[in-house]
Amino acid sequence: MNNYIKTVVFLFFITISSFNVNAQEFKHGVGAQLDIFSFKESYTDITGLNHPVSVSAIPGLVYKASLSVYASKNRHLHISLASYPFIGYYITSTDASKIVAEIPLLVEFFYGDLDYFGGFVGVGASYAHSAIPNFGDGTVIGPQIEGGVQFPLDGKVFAAKLAYTYGLNDPSEALFPDRTYSKSDRGIFSMGLIYVFD
Repeated sequence: MNNYIKTVVFLFFITISSFNVNAQEFKHGVGAQLDIFSFKESYTDITGLNHPVSVSAIPGLVYKASLSVYASKNRHLHISLASYPFIGYYITSTDASKIVAEIPLLVEFFYGDLDYFGGFVGVGASYAHSAIPNFGDGTVIGPQIEGGVQFPLDGKVFAAKLAYTYGLNDPSEALFPDRTYSKSDRGIFSMGLIYVFD
């Protein structure tokens, strides 16, 4: 996974170097986000064949940090290195409640006015830890795609975003040595609303 993140960062700097950059702009913001973790597995153990599924919606807070540049020929196209760290709280009646965290790193393409209205899409990688019961360490590590729109409201600027992370990591086999896995799908769908400021 380290190599994947290094590749994303490398491609970002290669892309930026191909533009005649004449401005940089740092933006950040805070908001609310809902992360929906999805775990699907198939394994065999002493109880036979099992197909557990878990879909857990976890609310929390998100922070936006992005460094943007634009090409001199088109000041409406911005390319950013962006991250949206998330921290949430997973509440369950059967286990102790857990803190959930996600850290994505994205190359983001924004078309419009960074201080007003525009749309954006991004690609990159994300690491999330949820500790959802019965699914080992509950981590999701893999590529992320995201998109959204930024808009003014009452003199302030907000961004609404959607993202999906596809988990590439295998089940936590060390925690369940008696299981023989035939399938493991992990993913995160997230929805956020962020107040953006300088």
